[in-house]
Amino acid sequence: MRRAHGAAKVRRMNTPSPAALRRSAQTVERLLQCAPAPPLAELAAALGVSAGHLQREFVACTGLSPKRFAQLLAKERLLAALRDGEAVLDAALSAGMSGPGRAHELLLHAEGMTPAQARRRGDGLEIVTGLVDSAVGPLFAAWTGHGLCALEFADDDGRGYDALLQALRAQWPRARWRRDDALLAPLVDAALHGRGTLHVAASHFRLRVWQALLQLPEGALVSYAQLARALGRADAVRAVAGAVAANPLAMLIPCHRVIRDGAELAGYRWGLARKAMLIAAEGGRSTAGQASRTPASPRSNAPITAA
Repeated sequence: MRRAHGAAKVRRMNTPSPAALRRSAQTVERLLQCAPAPPLAELAAALGVSAGHLQREFVACTGLSPKRFAQLLAKERLLAALRDGEAVLDAALSAGMSGPGRAHELLLHAEGMTPAQARRRGDGLEIVTGLVDSAVGPLFAAWTGHGLCALEFADDDGRGYDALLQALRAQWPRARWRRDDALLAPLVDAALHGRGTLHVAASHFRLRVWQALLQLPEGALVSYAQLARALGRADAVRAVAGAVAANPLAMLIPCHRVIRDGAELAGYRWGLARKAMLIAAEGGRSTAGQASRTPASPRSNAPITAA
């Protein structure tokens, strides 16, 4: 059964409700503001639900209890993750980002748009867009026929599609556009599980930054300064930060794994609460020995080439 614009019928079986996602985000914001973490009963009372209800919702949204979530975002753990991330990144870059000696097998192929494609600004290109349901809420996605070129968090109830579409249209004003949620759903699901292609357009420098981020495994974090040093551009921390912020593919290029040297989470274009949820969930899986190819940890099997 299909809805207007070719939209797939939404499956809610394993997807938290918008209300659950909002309450979980509010809980995350409270946990980020308070040290030590407030008791579960206090967190629940502030949201008008029972402690058991909040616990179940929070686990459904993050894979963690509020208590475990707070532990994984403690400054000491984040500093340890920074040390791990720097070591992994240095090793990956020194071996060559697409070399056969890398420690992790990478599955998600990424390539840059050619200079000719970029100059045409979408002329002759059909871009399919849509909203896709996921465990972290609705996602706005776009596919060029060569790969995903955008993946962004939409509002919890799916609103905001038009604004995200218009922003993407401004980048590719000559492209043909079509909405098909049903087509995009399996493509996004595959990419979130580390299989598929990304098709991006950016400067050579930004592509190098994104390629470096694809080397970071779950549980490892890196600071902006560490990332700049690993790329041999210790003097370009601001430019690195700009490249991280410009990432068009949430989760697929894991810009949420970049924090400040002092273990502060810093900004995230899709909201600090979402960044904290992704970091904590990945930290929980990695410490439990479950860091291999989960939906929030896709990896690349090829370097991103400059457009």
